[in-house]
Amino acid sequence: MKRRTENVLMAFAFCAVSGGLIAFNAYAVPNIATLTQTKPNVSQSFASSAPQEKPEISFASSKVPVLNAAEKVPVSTVEDELERTMTAEEMQQIYNYLDNNTSRREFPTTNREMSDQEINRSKVLEDRYEYDGVRPQNKLPLKSGVSSFYFDMSQDTWIYPDRELTDEELLQYIDWYSRVNFALSKRYSSPQPDAKDIREEEALSNARESVSKLFDTDVSKMKVSTAFHTFGPEQKGEWLVHFQPYRARTLDANGSAYMMYVVMIDALSGTVSDTTIINTAYKKTPITSEMNKQIRQEPSWVEAAKNVVLKKQGETRAIQKSTFIQDQVYDKRGVVAIAIELTDGSKYTVELRYPEKTLRCLIYKPAASGK
Repeated sequence: MKRRTENVLMAFAFCAVSGGLIAFNAYAVPNIATLTQTKPNVSQSFASSAPQEKPEISFASSKVPVLNAAEKVPVSTVEDELERTMTAEEMQQIYNYLDNNTSRREFPTTNREMSDQEINRSKVLEDRYEYDGVRPQNKLPLKSGVSSFYFDMSQDTWIYPDRELTDEELLQYIDWYSRVNFALSKRYSSPQPDAKDIREEEALSNARESVSKLFDTDVSKMKVSTAFHTFGPEQKGEWLVHFQPYRARTLDANGSAYMMYVVMIDALSGTVSDTTIINTAYKKTPITSEMNKQIRQEPSWVEAAKNVVLKKQGETRAIQKSTFIQDQVYDKRGVVAIAIELTDGSKYTVELRYPEKTLRCLIYKPAASGK
């Protein structure tokens, strides 16, 4: 069974700003290739800092934080602020940049790479921009001659100074992409569910229930993002729900581990088709051909998969057969995948981490119509 989960984050690219700072968009995300670089064992912890000051450094916490019951849920006011303050001229300037720069690459070029320090500081500042109202004192220069740090719109190129970027400059960087993303959200409309599809509230409820059943996790204190999209010749609707801790970028900067959950739901039936856990600290163990032979001789893998379907998922229909899925992609990722077919033709794919036998993902495909 070909997995569609790998396209989950890309599917979120079509989601407009929704109570958050930046949606996943090739033009609107601050240089994905740069900002998503993560060193797994960062030894420094980045605290909040005032503009133009470097953040203080302290030891990172070893805990995986979510909100405590007494903590106030962070609220982003970025979208409302941009709605009030962005002028028609600013919007048109962004549209002209996107429309007229026909030679534009997938991402703008830079005269140098950001340092690890700059990347981690930008993550913390992006959380502060979103939740704490921290803003740059000045807008980003969009041509040369104003500052040693600027974005050359005509060349689609970021110019960084030889020194380390200040907090003010990083905030200008973040603010620019927030404005680009906001402008794009006004230009393009995302697909909307129609009368036959379940509402967002039901999709959220089904997603929370699935994560709770499979991973014994309460996501009520986690940040949730939703997106609706259509696919295939029939333009079938699907809800995507993503849970992660608030201020996850700060956790990244501190090298703190945390969990994320992605759930895909059929919009017509409300059936959960895919529930995946993402452990940011997990280190995969690639499976060799010799390991593969040993795994297929161990009935405990099939039993673990059946346990997920029958006990965790609560499936009451009888299992007809269970088979190992042979796929080099799974082997490289350190995943043992087992297909479980029910007597009515419905199928599950259970993905287990090697060697722990812990659940990574459960995929469900209902029986074809007429069976």
